[in-house]
Amino acid sequence: MITVGVTGKYCAGKSTVAGLLVEHGYVQIDVDRLGHEALASEAERVVEAFGERVRGDDGDVDRSALGEIVFADRQQLRRLESILHPKMVEMTAARAADIRDDGGASGVVINAAILFRMRLHSLCDTVIYVSAPFLSIWKRARERDGASLFDVLKRLRSQRDVAPQYSHPDADIHSVENHGDREKLRSELARLLPLP
Repeated sequence: MITVGVTGKYCAGKSTVAGLLVEHGYVQIDVDRLGHEALASEAERVVEAFGERVRGDDGDVDRSALGEIVFADRQQLRRLESILHPKMVEMTAARAADIRDDGGASGVVINAAILFRMRLHSLCDTVIYVSAPFLSIWKRARERDGASLFDVLKRLRSQRDVAPQYSHPDADIHSVENHGDREKLRSELARLLPLP
């Protein structure tokens, strides 16, 4: 069973590509969602590291307050990642193993913006890097998140190391460009991967 990593910058269309693979029988592991689970399980460590200002009225970590800190300061972002990433990698590996052991899927798709930074590519046979023109990214970010141009630029700057800079011995790396045409993306994926 093949394991495919899907990565790319903010609002490039990673979820669209992962969704197309799911339509062909792959089971998705959404690493961003696992990040929410890891944040909940490591909440006290996060508050200890960043202070009570990141604790919401409900007692949980306020993701918005935390985001303002970490997306403005690369060192703070690395600090948060050092708390959450080991847990997220452990959860991803365990879920991928469960999917493979179950045997009913066409493959596993690991959807992660920072796949390479987390070294999750080592779990993959193939990696698909999704890119998109900047205007498409900004349009999606405004529609989906209500993001300003400044917010989009700040988020993209924090993801400078998302794109693969060199080949990896662990996985074949392919790039696809998302111009918003699902069928064109599907045919690109069919050229690169087994799509039952």
